[in-house]
Amino acid sequence: MNKMISSLTLVLSLLVITQAGATSHDAADITIHNPWIRSAPPNAPTLGAFMEIHNNSNHNIKLLSANTSGYKRLELHKTEHKNGMMKMIKQDFMPILAHSKLTLKPGSWHIMMVSPELVPSEGDFVMIKLAFDNGLSTTLRAKVRKGNMTMKHQQL
Repeated sequence: MNKMISSLTLVLSLLVITQAGATSHDAADITIHNPWIRSAPPNAPTLGAFMEIHNNSNHNIKLLSANTSGYKRLELHKTEHKNGMMKMIKQDFMPILAHSKLTLKPGSWHIMMVSPELVPSEGDFVMIKLAFDNGLSTTLRAKVRKGNMTMKHQQL
């Protein structure tokens, strides 16, 4: 009987801890729309991931990192026009203003997926985990599809 009460107490404690964690970071603060990855040849050294990130909160939020398995690393990038050249520049974070959205698209903000073990084919899905500075992390499912090339990519 004591063992049963101890087990029940442990389960209830875990439920309370889980609920406390769920309310400290409201998942509704951030919503992700239309995540996708541009299809690439089987020997491509990098791929780009794109999406719309909506900040529905009253506070500015930063996207701090993106991760997935099967790649050497994922980097946050922004394409900028400097001295007549388009350059992709690695960023420490991506800012998403309160009640606004950040659009990740070719030729602008994007997630660079470096050194894939196996380049996914058109129609495949890749799971990407995003981490934000408000403590929220979310995993999204991005579909690989064709995308228009808006600029020539350069290695920096």
